[in-house]
Amino acid sequence: MKGRKRRPIRLFRFVAVILFLFLLGGIFHVWMNFKRTQMGYSLSQLKKEILEFEEHNRKLRLEMAFLKSPEHLEKRAIEELGLIHPLPQQIIYLP
Repeated sequence: MKGRKRRPIRLFRFVAVILFLFLLGGIFHVWMNFKRTQMGYSLSQLKKEILEFEEHNRKLRLEMAFLKSPEHLEKRAIEELGLIHPLPQQIIYLP
């Protein structure tokens, strides 16, 4: 009689362990999908930020080119610093 009682208990334990492993596998699968989705959102956000930084960089390069242009520098020198072109008698040529 003891042998007959032991067999269903072993079978129950075996089935319980198998079900527990399947449950663990399912939880792991759901967790991995959640993490993958979360990483996808993070990646999309980072790509958006990269595009924004590239656009900002492009605007700054345009502004830098404008600020370095001879026309702009001459205009600022005249308007802000009060500089004028030298008269011919003010120019000294060095040998």
